[in-house]
Amino acid sequence: MTDYTIGRAAEELGVTARTLRHWDEIGLLSPGWRTETGDYRLYTDADLDRGLDILIYRRAGVPLRDIAVLLAEPVDRRDRLLTQRELLVRRMGHLHRMVRAVDSILEGDTVTMQDKKAIFGEDYPDWQAEAEERWGDTGDWSHARDSMKTMDAEDFRRVKAETDAFAAALADARDRGVAPGDAEADALVGRHAAMVDTFYPCTRAKQILLARMYVADGRFAAYTGDAADYLVELVEAKARAEGIDPDTVAWE
Repeated sequence: MTDYTIGRAAEELGVTARTLRHWDEIGLLSPGWRTETGDYRLYTDADLDRGLDILIYRRAGVPLRDIAVLLAEPVDRRDRLLTQRELLVRRMGHLHRMVRAVDSILEGDTVTMQDKKAIFGEDYPDWQAEAEERWGDTGDWSHARDSMKTMDAEDFRRVKAETDAFAAALADARDRGVAPGDAEADALVGRHAAMVDTFYPCTRAKQILLARMYVADGRFAAYTGDAADYLVELVEAKARAEGIDPDTVAWE
């Protein structure tokens, strides 16, 4: 086992000693050994592994306060790496969309409100205004707004095409009697979650509440056609299979 001074540990992780001291102060990464006065610290290999986990989550855009919660979860190293990989892939997708958006601006291909109305319908501005009034102070709305800023006209057309195709597939599965919990049903649940992920992270709890909102508000028929109730059944069945009680979910 190797011990690392704070300077050497910072060099290995590619951060500053000041960053390591901050992580120590907030309880995110404490050295394996230190003097009683705290003036001298030694980091272990295990400490550096944890430091790498922190960096991966930070590169994926996860706030430090949330990283502490993630690292406290009892999962093995492989499962944690798989989660980190998924977060990084999402981050890469977001960065790629930002590059395309900048390219579109440079080429004069910006997305106007008229473009959005042509793609999503004349009611789009009203929906957007209502959504901002209801959820404008939430992290998910901020995430969605930032995501939309990186999208060009082709991205919006792709989202519309995916939404239409999903609504058709959902209605078809319902009409064929595909039961909640079947592999095809679970695939539809995953497909819907991926669509939401385009704009903000979609947990199963959020997906349940979204599906119920589609039922309660007919203006969301574009997402599900006339199969909103069926989507609720599929998502709730998937949640139960994962040990989640649909009756107690909250937006988190």
